[in-house]
Amino acid sequence: MARRYFLTDLPGPGPCRLDDELAHHLGGVLRSRPGDVVRLADGRGHSALATVTRAERRCVELEVGEAEFRPRPDRSIHLAFALPRHNRTEWLFEHATEVGVAVFWPLQSERVRPQGDRSERWHKIAAAAAGQCDRDWLPEIRTPLSLAEFLRQDDLPARRWLATAGGPKDAAPATEALLLVGPEGGWTAAERAAAEAADFAPLGLGPHVLRTETAALVGAALLLQ
Repeated sequence: MARRYFLTDLPGPGPCRLDDELAHHLGGVLRSRPGDVVRLADGRGHSALATVTRAERRCVELEVGEAEFRPRPDRSIHLAFALPRHNRTEWLFEHATEVGVAVFWPLQSERVRPQGDRSERWHKIAAAAAGQCDRDWLPEIRTPLSLAEFLRQDDLPARRWLATAGGPKDAAPATEALLLVGPEGGWTAAERAAAEAADFAPLGLGPHVLRTETAALVGAALLLQ
């Protein structure tokens, strides 16, 4: 069972009626009963405990308590990655959310087949993972870009790392950092040169060549230490 459930806007203290997808999940799937307590959140640091007062399959009524606020974590990791296959991409969003990635940058590269923008699906996966791990802030998921378009963005963190096999393993702590992870076949020589020209320094993730989704988790966890 999830530790918290996300709404676009957190309701104020007092009675609240849900008749949306969350209501179906609480009433129809989990079969919540009066007296059950859940935590509602808006994904922007605000959350509140709520007690179920009435539960049906597609309608749930709650008594919402006072809201709490928790600021953003001190460390913020941006993860830019060449999109792996669909199921692996979804796995990456789920588990990198649990690790604590703040911003996802899905990328197309010369060795990645275009997948299109599946942002709605990715947001649902990230929200479910955030609920399971009791995360206060939902990650931001950017629109897929080509590597060249990504490197031209003006809001990228100044501290930038390029995931590599072998190489330097030490990353100086930074309040905000960006990790760039390539596709299974690796970046082309031109793509790697473009990343290095954009001030990406190599970050070794061990002696073996890792899958994109594995490298993303290992690198993000390393930068969050």
